Amino acid sequence: MHRRILRAVTLSLALLVADPALSAPARREDAEKAKIGKVIRTSIEWAMTKDTLASYSCFARDPSLFFFQPDSKGTMEGFENFRKETESFFMDPRFKAVGSKFTDLRIHLSKSGDVAWYSCLLTDHNTWDGRPANWDDVRWTGVLEKRQGRWVIVQMHFSKAEDDVEAVVRGGRSFAAWSGPYLGQKPPGDSAVVFAPGLVSTGGNERDVAITPDGREIYFGVMSPQVVTVMVTRLENGHWTDPEVASFASDSKYSHFEPCLSADGKRILFLTTRPTAGEETRPGWANQNIFAADRRADGTWGEPYDLGAPVNTTDNEFFPSLTRDGTLYYTHAKRGGKVVIVRSRLVGGRYQPPDTLPAAVNGKGTPYNAFIAPDESYLIACVDGRTDLPQPGPRYMVFFRGQDDTWSEGVDLAERVPMQGGNAGSPYVSPDGRYFFFGSSKARDLPSAAAKPLTLRALRVYEGQARNGGMDIYWMDASFLGTLRPARKD
Repeated sequence: MHRRILRAVTLSLALLVADPALSAPARREDAEKAKIGKVIRTSIEWAMTKDTLASYSCFARDPSLFFFQPDSKGTMEGFENFRKETESFFMDPRFKAVGSKFTDLRIHLSKSGDVAWYSCLLTDHNTWDGRPANWDDVRWTGVLEKRQGRWVIVQMHFSKAEDDVEAVVRGGRSFAAWSGPYLGQKPPGDSAVVFAPGLVSTGGNERDVAITPDGREIYFGVMSPQVVTVMVTRLENGHWTDPEVASFASDSKYSHFEPCLSADGKRILFLTTRPTAGEETRPGWANQNIFAADRRADGTWGEPYDLGAPVNTTDNEFFPSLTRDGTLYYTHAKRGGKVVIVRSRLVGGRYQPPDTLPAAVNGKGTPYNAFIAPDESYLIACVDGRTDLPQPGPRYMVFFRGQDDTWSEGVDLAERVPMQGGNAGSPYVSPDGRYFFFGSSKARDLPSAAAKPLTLRALRVYEGQARNGGMDIYWMDASFLGTLRPARKD
């Protein structure tokens, strides 16, 4: 009896599978979805080999073709515009496809069988001129039509998740998409460019770079009406972390700025408005002192501490900079009086009474915020009030130190190298000596309102980007510094 029932069930299943009226439509739909899926993937994957014939075969070759992207520059209509974009951008040798992934791909066929809709999450990684240009988990939807027996895309829509868009509005693109030295940014040439636009330089007030000797930690200052602090991003597992307030700057009752790392990366110095022993907490910038923190064995920073006398006094001290042997250069400003660059030698682990740099550095105008080369061979300072220079206003100047501890007259960098202009703030040269970083408040022009009124949206876009009049961080190749040293007089 048991065998007879089993034989009957097996026969029924065989008849069911063999019945063309039940299985053929399902098989045809699966076959059509497989063809559609191939078109969808090819429309992205063609870039790996730059096979334009494969790309063009995926799209309707008429004016009905339409792409929508959050960036208005990427939105386009018509196959002819798509072809031009392909040839000018994707076929440019600077563009290279790295790889793509399609998650949760869903395809729906119309009852007529000649229209299909799809949706998925797209991850598409590329580089432009060596710099990452990635999309991660982008919402991708579209419409295909079956024309002359072949499926072609007629519409595509790309969008990002609301939380991703909000993150961009709040603080820029995700750092996790970037890897490699210097946040994966393309190395600059002889002309100064904004450093990490949309990441570090975002339209706020950013300046004061400090980088660990291994290049895996980047510190920078951020100033807003409410907060003045030091941020840090780290290269972990091949990608940069979203910046966070450095632990030594976590006490929001005080301002923290102008980070400076020792040559071995085991100590960090910084400006703070924390009071020293005997001082009272004062509002604003009334207290300006240099504090330090030491690296623990686990890589974190210990508690910040007052660098103490004779460095900190009842006057203001700020913008520390260290040589390789620990000599400290900084700005000393008497309350209501003269501002000068001073230095303090480190002897037996203790800083000595500072000496004021000679008139070649401090004698003309007001020098401040000076970076000293690790070998003490030159100093780059911000200088204001120089009446002997062609143009007024703050500028960067380099002073060279001789073996006999004499200093050269300053060389105005604005006249020698293609600077961006604007207010001077913070000079710095990377630990490998390759790049010169500096702060500038140079602003670009507002969007023109001549043709049509300036919209609130356009104004907010302008204010949320670098070069809006706030301080931004720039960088450039530092090799020019060696060409500026005055010739020796025998």
